[in-house]
Amino acid sequence: MKSKTLPVKNITRLATATEALMTRAPGAPGMGLVHGHSGFGKTTAIAWMNNKKNGVYVRALATWTPSAMLTAILRELRRSPRGSCSLMTEDIVEELGRTGRPLFIDEADYLVSSMKLTETLRDIHDISLVPVVLVGMDKIEDRLRHRKQLIGRLAQNVRFEPADAEDAQLLASQLCEVTVKPDLIGLLHDKSGGSVRNIVVGLARIEQKARALGLGEIDRKQFGTSELFTGAQ
Repeated sequence: MKSKTLPVKNITRLATATEALMTRAPGAPGMGLVHGHSGFGKTTAIAWMNNKKNGVYVRALATWTPSAMLTAILRELRRSPRGSCSLMTEDIVEELGRTGRPLFIDEADYLVSSMKLTETLRDIHDISLVPVVLVGMDKIEDRLRHRKQLIGRLAQNVRFEPADAEDAQLLASQLCEVTVKPDLIGLLHDKSGGSVRNIVVGLARIEQKARALGLGEIDRKQFGTSELFTGAQ
């Protein structure tokens, strides 16, 4: 199996939204929201986009306080945390404003119940003028609606949807080092529930079976009743 990020539809929509945030008009809101069910590839996509845009990526924790969040961001910026939250916010705003690097906050569901955390991120966005992208689970959009000042700054909203049959075909053709026939790809897609994670795991299992049989290509009949290990069977 090869390891690379491919332009499935969710990735394409994320790339379009991020580019829109990066090139927005002066004064326009620049926050983004990426959300969807587990397994649809959000974290992998955000890591890819973060590398592509030389962004700043942090993963929120359930234990985060404003000080802990600011410290995590500063460490990613290679800056030493200092003094109060106000001073740390100033340092972050200065560094982000100077470099223009976007800020990605994964597992942002942990933040939405705290006004101090969400308002601190809003301050960072408003003063530094860089994109701030929150990444969370499917219900995070509903949970953010009571944060009126924050939700009003969301210029891009990317919902990760289940992978479709075309996505599954792309993944099979580009990741597998054996040829997976359309009937087997169709079975895998049906069993996967549209989870990119499950499709990739299933493709690895299919490739393993093909190699064990000495095959350069494999179809549904040849794969037989072996488990796909998609977690959705």
